Amino acid sequence: MNKDLHLQIVEQFENLELEYNKELQQTVEFAAKLCNTPVACITLMDKNTYWIEVKKGIDIAPNNPLELFFFFSMQTIKHKSLFVVKDALEDARFNTHPLVVDKPGIRFYADAPLITHDGRCVGTIGVIDNKPHLLTTQQKLTLKILAKHAIGIIGIKLSLEKLNKSFDKLKNQEQENNLNNEIRLRSMFESLTDAYFLLGKAGEIIDFNRAAYNLVEDKYGEKLTYGYFLPDYLYSAYKDIFISNYHCALKGEKIQQEWLADYGVKGKVWWDCTFEPVSNNGGEIIGVSFVARNIDERKLNEEKIQEQRQRLQKIAKIQSHDYRGPVTTILGLLNLIEEENYLVTKEYLTMLQVAVKRLDEKILEVVSIVDYPRVT
Repeated sequence: MNKDLHLQIVEQFENLELEYNKELQQTVEFAAKLCNTPVACITLMDKNTYWIEVKKGIDIAPNNPLELFFFFSMQTIKHKSLFVVKDALEDARFNTHPLVVDKPGIRFYADAPLITHDGRCVGTIGVIDNKPHLLTTQQKLTLKILAKHAIGIIGIKLSLEKLNKSFDKLKNQEQENNLNNEIRLRSMFESLTDAYFLLGKAGEIIDFNRAAYNLVEDKYGEKLTYGYFLPDYLYSAYKDIFISNYHCALKGEKIQQEWLADYGVKGKVWWDCTFEPVSNNGGEIIGVSFVARNIDERKLNEEKIQEQRQRLQKIAKIQSHDYRGPVTTILGLLNLIEEENYLVTKEYLTMLQVAVKRLDEKILEVVSIVDYPRVT
């Protein structure tokens, strides 16, 4: 097995705080009673250290290394099978070990491997006594079952831990995304050229963007303040219509009007004003959004279009009426001259000159209409 991968798996289990798991503690106590031993424990083992996670009868803090047990469990880890030492003093592998000949004087040791679903042995569930023991076939089988039960509980806890971490990660990511979205939305809100005001149910200012702040400061010489009654900032000539539209919006109606506001020495400005109800998730109207869009440029374009339309109407009138007289005269005289073998009399020339002059005057009139200075 890849040692690095094994260490990663063990480290995952070590971080689960298994000593607080009630089911694992009950499993350890059951193992001690089953085998009639004073000591039982669930352990994990990394590269060269034995970690006691859940125990009974051992006075040692969980998650502390107990290298003294390492040599016993190596057989279990190596062979992935139940390991039993009936009497360590009579076993040549262990009869000289300090744990056997000195304190705590281990005589009996048995454990079953904790094997993950993918076949990796990460630790053991074991029982210990300072007296020799024999395990019955039933006890051995039950100890193996307890090992499977223990690794199952640990696996579930690990899965829940991973799920919680994944959830926390997603939650943190969502919060971060929400914060980023809020920052982006606020940035967009502040960068808009339209003046946005959010008003409460009493007309108080709840929020506004930079354009709204600049509008009030530039046109009224005041600084917008949260909680203030917005109509108090307006000139008296506009208060009544503003309040009327605001109350209509509070009743659920959307109002859109164009105003030509006169700010005296600061000039006039055309505004496209929209009052719109604002509702919460339950559909209850909780305020009004007021948007003021400067439409001076649009109005100027409309004036230009109207002026152009009037010019075209004048030109159309000249073409349909005023052109017709001199053009008809000229065409008639040309026909007469043709019939008389192109003998042009003085009378014909005079009449042609008059007709051409009239036509030229109308052409100049059209030119003057086309070249008339545009509104700026």
